[in-house]
Parts: sequence; C-alpha cells; structure tokens
Amino acid sequence: MIADAISAADGLVLTMLTMMVLSFGTVALLLICGLRNAARRNPLVDELIEEVAETEKQKKPDPVTTEPEKSLEPWERDGDWWKK
Repeated sequence: MIADAISAADGLVLTMLTMMVLSFGTVALLLICGLRNAARRNPLVDELIEEVAETEKQKKPDPVTTEPEKSLEPWERDGDWWKK
C-alpha cells in the first residue's frame, strides 16, 4: 500500500528536499563555527599584526634612481663594454 502511494517522482522530490536541507545545514554550521572562532580571537595577535605592519612600512627603502659607481679592478671591464 505504501509503495503505491509513493511514486518515483515523489521519491525524487523527497531526496532533493533532503539534500537541500543538509546543504543549508552545512553552510549554517560553517557560518556559526566561523563566527564563534572570530569572537574568541586573541587580541594580542591583532596587536602583533598591526605592529609588524607598521615596521614593514617604516623599513621600505627609498627608491634608488641611479646605481652607485662600482670601483672596478684594472683587469675588469664595464658590463656594457660591447655597446660602445
């Protein structure tokens, strides 16, 4: 009797609904876990990240427009000697 009441199309619909509920549940679980972990974040880590960013900004060297002249030994040639 029950087999007569459930057709193949009904089985497909029930399977699709089950898969959709499981998929939405998985996404919701991931969001909840992410929010919980973000709430438990250590504030010292944030301070350390900001401190490292500040030191990186300060360490940037000034752009060099020309290369300093290298002192060559008497037996050495310039790198572009063949262009002359």
